[in-house]
Amino acid sequence: MDWNLKFINDKIYSVDNDRFKEKRYVFSPFPPANMHGFQDGDIRHIVLADIMARYMRMENHNVLYPTGFNSLTKESFQECKKLYKSLDDKSVEVFYDQMVKMGIGIDDQKCINMRHAEYVSLLQNAFIEFYERNYIKYKPSLVYYDKELNEIYDSFEGTGKKSFVKCFTLDVAGILPQVVDDINHLDLDDASKEDLIQRLLPKEVLQMDFLMSNGEALEIEMEEPEYMGGISYIFLNPNYLDIRKYVSIDEYGSVKALMETEEALYAFSGLTAKNPLTGLDIPIFISKLYSKGIYLGIPDVDSEDRLLVENEGFDYLTILKDGLFINSDILDGYTIEEGKKKIIEAFTEAEMARVTKVYQNSEILVSSYECFGALIPFLEDKDGIHSIKDFLPYIISLQFRPVLLDNVSIPGEPIFGTIHTNFTEGMLPILSILYDNIGSIESVFSLDNKKAFEDWLPIDVAYIPKNEIVSGLLMPIILYNIIKKEVSYSLPRLFNKIVLLPRALDVHQKTIKRQNNNLIDMDKYLEKFDSNTIRLLCGMTKIEDEMIFDIYYLSDLKEYISKIEVSLESAVESKRPNLDYHFHLLQNKLKNCLDIKDIKAYVDILKEFNERILFKEIISKQQALDYLKIIYPIFPELSERLYNQLFNGRYSIVNEGWPN
Repeated sequence: MDWNLKFINDKIYSVDNDRFKEKRYVFSPFPPANMHGFQDGDIRHIVLADIMARYMRMENHNVLYPTGFNSLTKESFQECKKLYKSLDDKSVEVFYDQMVKMGIGIDDQKCINMRHAEYVSLLQNAFIEFYERNYIKYKPSLVYYDKELNEIYDSFEGTGKKSFVKCFTLDVAGILPQVVDDINHLDLDDASKEDLIQRLLPKEVLQMDFLMSNGEALEIEMEEPEYMGGISYIFLNPNYLDIRKYVSIDEYGSVKALMETEEALYAFSGLTAKNPLTGLDIPIFISKLYSKGIYLGIPDVDSEDRLLVENEGFDYLTILKDGLFINSDILDGYTIEEGKKKIIEAFTEAEMARVTKVYQNSEILVSSYECFGALIPFLEDKDGIHSIKDFLPYIISLQFRPVLLDNVSIPGEPIFGTIHTNFTEGMLPILSILYDNIGSIESVFSLDNKKAFEDWLPIDVAYIPKNEIVSGLLMPIILYNIIKKEVSYSLPRLFNKIVLLPRALDVHQKTIKRQNNNLIDMDKYLEKFDSNTIRLLCGMTKIEDEMIFDIYYLSDLKEYISKIEVSLESAVESKRPNLDYHFHLLQNKLKNCLDIKDIKAYVDILKEFNERILFKEIISKQQALDYLKIIYPIFPELSERLYNQLFNGRYSIVNEGWPN
């Protein structure tokens, strides 16, 4: 019998309209779809989330556990095109079937295929709204560029040489303190929190005023104030601050021309700022080159600044010789480390500056060059970008061609590129709250969504692979904080408890991936060992350990589960009151484990009970029923099958609830 179909027919996975039921939201990132299913073995986060969702339903909660497939990955598009020369749902069907076989609570009417028109429309609508609110910008940005692959990366994932490339980036400078606060409130170990925060590259800065030649004060934040003497120019970005008081009347025309075109790199403001360390005048330019309001050019210590001044013919100041400062006033003769301590002490004691904290990774790449994935909405690059929000939905045809609504014509050529996984996966837990209305393209900033956010958030528990910590955890927190800032009303945090999981390994302790020539055939594993065995392996592996696919160990687990089945089938009608206490104690212990989301402890206690009681004693039918209820979260197929066999269950066992 197809037990998942029975669960679907009994509406086990549906979100109830019962307003008296307490709501719970369980989340795990969607697996990247390919033509071969879970060939990398990374299934544990999905299985653990399913275990918790099933337990919460037994506790009579209204549970949202969105499941689906990330079919927007480059690999998914490439494989479909290579094998079928068109986009179709064959890869999704493979994943859906394997999820069903693994006992994942998935309903074909409820799961999300991220490449389908409705979801792409929702995603692109969100992208446009972030752009129109000036969070997403299209401009030359300093990114890591791989010429051989023709791909761009930001600081979260790139290494090597940086280049200025015109692309879409997300400006998050204004919400990073709130992001850090949300990270610190996560139910997550301190080391992982620190890892997340360090990805934003926090730094202490010296904050002070530079007096300008027109009498105005320019507030400067210096991450490395010891290099203050070497500031050779200052760039002000009109996208980030009001530049009117920083431009002289004589230069207003050239600055205005700069702001109206994307071609010019900079224009002289006609003003200078006084260096508070050396007293020298520093020229001020207006430029959109850097993604920050104020950029200090220090060519003597920054190779990219040096390249700029050499190309543009600027003068620059030398401040280091043989590792010691020169031309730096009170710092002359000091080492770099000594100079930093000296300048901070001198300026703070004189009350000319104060120390504060900033985050260097304040610009995140949200577009890519490869022409796969969710394409950027039609935005024409011609004297700026013009949003055409009314033209949604914009989908992808089976032949990889863009398709718009009928009778829509686009002037000029659309921008080439795709939405990066930082955005597509980062929006996933937010958009999934609109689970039952996924066809809607309503604004993510809409007041109508306020109740949905308030009802379902924070996410009670999220199981996230460690290698997806940026796209699956950090990016959702960042994007949600932008929404909270824009809607101007109080909302819950996005996440509560986070469980991070390492990658799966083969028996030789190698990561399972194509390069290691050790991809696995999950269908064969499920056929040979069944879903109960795979789920037990997921549940009993320590959270901090890699899950290992060892066929000999899996064979032992399968035999162990058979032993459980035999013990339950041997249950007798007569009461066994001498064992009631042990069963009562067991169900309380297991409930406590699942209440704190400790699935490993749940499995350990269950195994200990089996060895001590279940495999040695004859139990009653009532005790067998209670046992089936408490193992249902981890063994849904086994529980439902024996429930039907032993008790002729009319409904699903989940409707019995957790035993009292």
